Amino acid sequence: MGGVDGVYRRVFLGSVVGVGLLGAVGAASVGVELRRLDLGLGRRVVFVSDLHIHGVSRLELPEYDVLLIGGDIYDRNTPGAWAVVEALAPLRGPKIAVLGNHEYWDRRRVPLGEGLRALEEAGVHVLRDDWVQVGPLRVHGLDWRDDPRTYPAVRDADVVLVHSPDAFQQAVGGLYLAGHTHGGQFCLPGGVPLITNSYYGYTQGIYRRGEAVMYVSRGVGEMLPRLWCNREVVLIT
Repeated sequence: MGGVDGVYRRVFLGSVVGVGLLGAVGAASVGVELRRLDLGLGRRVVFVSDLHIHGVSRLELPEYDVLLIGGDIYDRNTPGAWAVVEALAPLRGPKIAVLGNHEYWDRRRVPLGEGLRALEEAGVHVLRDDWVQVGPLRVHGLDWRDDPRTYPAVRDADVVLVHSPDAFQQAVGGLYLAGHTHGGQFCLPGGVPLITNSYYGYTQGIYRRGEAVMYVSRGVGEMLPRLWCNREVVLIT
């Protein structure tokens, strides 16, 4: 685990530097972009990740056939499980999610069982190393792993939903949708990332591995302020 610990130490130090930069340059303009990807799914899939719900606000999403949520839905700054229900229940289904690190790491704030019940009440189907068929799409959801080297290979899935992009190291096919990195969180002007919390160096955008493709979203929310790294909602067709 030494290598993994090293990654998180570098991320922490980079975050401290990033916050200092943010204070030095003032408030950098950060908005929400709609990213459109034509990947031949045959359905309108909206993918959002890293919501980090800290209050109740309306998510403005394009029309979709299925909504996929890539983990870190809430964290230690979430006022309670009720905020998850109020934020996600108004979104029409089907809604499918996986859990990220914060659902596990911040269980003192929102116990895991309470969080799962809130997601169920909001109409969100949570996948934990399981799959579901949505029309023609077979969606497999991988649960969070603290050691990024232990993600299993997934076979016979059209879409693999997972919080950490490091699961892509075991990919054999399908479309992986991941978040976790916040696009680097602290970027140079133009969105060039300065750091990543990926063990394998993934930050944002499209990656390919044999027959497999992955898109890493910059996410919708955050724990720390962003610097020149826009949030994004992804529409895949």
